[in-house]
Amino acid sequence: MRHKSTIACDISPQVRRTVTERDQGACIVCGSTQGIQLAHYLPRSRLGLGIPQNLACMCFRCHAAYDQNGLRKEIGEIFRNYLQEHYEDWDESALIYRKGMDL
Repeated sequence: MRHKSTIACDISPQVRRTVTERDQGACIVCGSTQGIQLAHYLPRSRLGLGIPQNLACMCFRCHAAYDQNGLRKEIGEIFRNYLQEHYEDWDESALIYRKGMDL
């Protein structure tokens, strides 16, 4: 049986569709439509939820730069601003799984 936090951090097919449609299938950083992946603003390793307010489309290169190449701060600022533009009540503290939360 999978842990509740694992389930909460996963990205459901419905959420995938919602985010891909919202972002028009293009990288929010460079605009590419090639090699698109969904990226967590707050990573799953920090219990970032698999919800649209925590996700965006990124191409493979931008996603790798965000996660692995030391550009987390620069790309994170673009990411945060993008999510704030799309969700008026966006709150970073609401993006983290907390024990006992309803799924």
